[in-house]
Parts: sequence; structure tokens; C-alpha cells
Amino acid sequence: MNNKLFRYLLSFDRRLWVLMLGWFVSSLGFGAVVPFVSIYFHTELGVSMSLIGSFFLIAAVLRSSSQIIGGELSDRVGRRRLLIISQANRAAVFIATGVAIAFQAGFWVISGILLLNYLLSSYFQPVASAMIVDLVPKEKRVEGYSVLRTAGNAGWGTGPAIGGFLAYYGYEYLFYFCGISALISGILIWAFVGETFRKSEKSSPESFMASFSVLKNNPTFNVFMISALLLFLTMGQLVSTLSVYMSKTLEFSSRSIGWVYTYNALLVILFQIPVSRMIRKINMFKLMIIASFLYFIAYALMGWVNTYPLILLMITIITSGEIIGIPTGNTIVSYMSPEGKHGRYQGIYSLATTLGWSVGPFIGGVSMDLISNPRVLWFVLSLFSFMAVWGFVWLKHHEKACCGSDEPL
Repeated sequence: MNNKLFRYLLSFDRRLWVLMLGWFVSSLGFGAVVPFVSIYFHTELGVSMSLIGSFFLIAAVLRSSSQIIGGELSDRVGRRRLLIISQANRAAVFIATGVAIAFQAGFWVISGILLLNYLLSSYFQPVASAMIVDLVPKEKRVEGYSVLRTAGNAGWGTGPAIGGFLAYYGYEYLFYFCGISALISGILIWAFVGETFRKSEKSSPESFMASFSVLKNNPTFNVFMISALLLFLTMGQLVSTLSVYMSKTLEFSSRSIGWVYTYNALLVILFQIPVSRMIRKINMFKLMIIASFLYFIAYALMGWVNTYPLILLMITIITSGEIIGIPTGNTIVSYMSPEGKHGRYQGIYSLATTLGWSVGPFIGGVSMDLISNPRVLWFVLSLFSFMAVWGFVWLKHHEKACCGSDEPL
């Protein structure tokens, strides 16, 4: 990292770096678990991919509800306490899951406990995203979100490698590790991050259903939400569908699969912040078009891939889209949201991205059971991101209606 970039990063609020560390520790544990949940259900418990997909669908509903409520609450009671509570809940749920696996409780008990995690702790992401708006000036938000993503991916990158190692000794150890990581994350935020939400910004009391007035009164934001949902339906294939495809069809070992996700995260760690600095003056909707198209290309070609080097090549293309698209999406939402409503808008945006991440594996799981030809399978799953391209093209031509100005350019 050159000195100019290093000095620039040091100019950020100190609390951002503590939040970054907490996000890293939490992601370290979560990354150790997530790629192996589908593998455990399918290969160890003999659960069909359709049922696994249904599990992720229910998780999507619970997670989305949690994120909307959490985002709305953060505009009323502040950010800090919600971040701490979410990590404490996650720690308790994952340790309980590990105990259930150790006692061979079976799919229904284990999946039921895991669903509690989605309900009780999923609001961490929109609340942390709202905290970025509090901590980072408007002109630096792309880099602010990039810092947070780099931390998350550092944990995500190390986590699967640890998970692949722990899975060899027993899947319960994955969940113990994740629970302890979440607990450490909560302690870091409790000890070193003060409240960032200014009282002058607090919104007047409204019903929680008022959150959805964002959709009613802003049709261009609806187009953005739908486009983001379509993009994340393809993004959501990365963890569940792709991991099972690599395990079952390509016959990669758990450790090899873990290193695929580590490679994905390593690319983000190395290139997220420098690339964000390079592209910060490019129109944000153009960036979303590019990101969506990269996802379409990579997943459309996935069915032709049958070797480890080619998988890594596809992951390189996918990660390029990820580096460009994810922080840009959060930044666009921060431009769209008025003062005092940042948590609400980030919560609604998280609804779209969460549905994509969670419904995507459901669609992928059902598709794997119905479509035997991998080339057809992956082309079908890539079409969501292709449709997202056209949504962002429309937004590019209506950007003043989205944000009231040319600021996102």
C-alpha cells in the first residue's frame, strides 16, 4: 500500500477501524460456517437440495424482517446497542447449534436453531451500514464501505480455510468457533465504539410500517431495489449452490472448496480499497451495469468449468463484479436517503440484497434437482444478473429522478 493511500485511510474516524475489526472477527467465524452448511445438510444428513433451498427461503424471510426492523430501530434508539445485541444473539445461537450437532439432533432441530440466528442477529449489517453514514463524509463513503467490506472479506477469506480444517474433526467445531468469534466482535464494539447517531437526526415516532413508505413514494428507488434483487439472486449462488456443485459434481474436497472462498476473499482484501479509489469518479450506475455484466459472464460460463484453475478464473471474474458493485450499491442508497432516515433506507435495501442472497440458493437448489445439464443450469441462474443490467441501464437514464441531482455521477 503506497504512502498516499495509507495517509488517506488514516484520515477516517477511529471508530470506523474498531467497527472494521469487529466485522472482521465476526466474519471470520461466519465464513468458517456458511460454505459448509449446505454440504453438511446434503452429504452428512442426506437432505435434498430442494429442502435445503427451502431452508434458505425461510431464512430469507426471517433475515429480511430482522433487517428492516433493525434499520428502523437504529434511527430511533441508535446504532451501538443494536450491534452489540446482534452479536450476543449470534454467539448464543451458534454455540447452541454446535451442541445440537454434537448430540446428533437431526436436520429439523439444527435448522430450527439456525433460523433463530437469522431472526435475532441479521440486523447487524444495515445498522453497521447506517453507522458508516454517521462516521464518513459523503464524498468518502464508497471508500468507507470498501474498508468495511475489506474487513469482512479478510474474515471471510480466512474463515473457510479454518472451516475446512475444523470440519475434518467434526462440524460442531465450526459452530463453536463462529459463536466465540461473534462474542469477541460484540465485546470489541461494546468496549471501543461509542454511539454515532446524533440526537438531532432522530426521526419522529412512526409505525414500523412507515418504513415501506419509501417504496410507495419513490418509484425509481423501486427500480433500484428490483435491479439489486435480481443481481443478488445470481450473487446468492456463490455459497450454497456453487459449494454443492464443487463437492458433488466436480468432487472437490472440503479443504479445496474452502480455499476457493479464501481466494475470493483474498482478492477483495488486496484490491477493494485501491479499486474503489480508482473508480470513485465514475458514474455509479455505470459501475452497477459493469458489475452485473461480470456476474452474468462468469455464471453463464460456470457449467463449462470442470477443473480447479478454471473455477479460480470464474471466481476472479465474480470477485471483480463484487468489488465494483457491493460498496457502490450501499453508497447509492446513502445518497438516496434523507437525514434521519439512513437506517430505514439501508434496512429496506438490505431487504432486497438479503432476499437475493437467500432466495437465490432456494432457486439454485431446486434448479439443481430439476436440471441435470450443468451448462443449462448455470446459464439459467446467470440470467438474473443479465436482467439486472437492464434495470441499471434504465436508472442511468433516470438518475436525477433517483437522487434529485447528478451527485452519484
